[in-house]
Amino acid sequence: MDIKRHTYQAIIPLIITACLVTSCEKIPTQMITAHPIDKVAVATISEIDGSGLTGIATFTEMDAEVHVVIEVQNASPGLHAIHLHIGSSCDDIGPHWHPMDVPIGTSGIPVVQATLDAPPIGVGEVGNITVGADGTGVLEFMTPFWSLGGDPNTDILGKLIMIHETGDTFLTHPHAQPMKAQTDMNMEVVQPHFHPPGTPPHSHANTQMTIPPILPGGGAKIGCGLIVLN
Repeated sequence: MDIKRHTYQAIIPLIITACLVTSCEKIPTQMITAHPIDKVAVATISEIDGSGLTGIATFTEMDAEVHVVIEVQNASPGLHAIHLHIGSSCDDIGPHWHPMDVPIGTSGIPVVQATLDAPPIGVGEVGNITVGADGTGVLEFMTPFWSLGGDPNTDILGKLIMIHETGDTFLTHPHAQPMKAQTDMNMEVVQPHFHPPGTPPHSHANTQMTIPPILPGGGAKIGCGLIVLN
């Protein structure tokens, strides 16, 4: 027995030394977790009514906020409004998502610009994405007003992300008195024709000038995707 005890006493220091040299790499790394695993959700954006628009939106929850990246392709250059809607699918689109017990901001700003001190006009009023001449656009931001699961007042899972044909003013709450839709933003502009003194005036030349539209609500829907966990 004494021989065995002395043998163990001699072997133990060798084992400890070996661990120090090899860093004891057999420790299961999956048992060491510094931070909770992030939740990730995605929405594949498809065209509506033959618009040709496609895209993808990624939502990553971390530290009580959601990091959002929305990418679109094959869109017309300019601003395009983005909203969250409730509905069973892109074939059954419901109204704008806005839990009524969430305080409504009065500053008329979308989620992309909002802070806890300046809440958005509605938690489903996302913001405008800018599309370049190549037909692509990216909108990236962080927001504390959304979550992936949990509180129904902030949970965006199962919501529909909607892309519109124009930008939105975000000055009218989606549940406020509806405004008359303005679909034609072309306006006739009279270009004055200057003529030298003493010569008879000529008739003014009328030309058509198209103003890039920004409409309350963003106009027609051109893209839609369902937000689901990845």
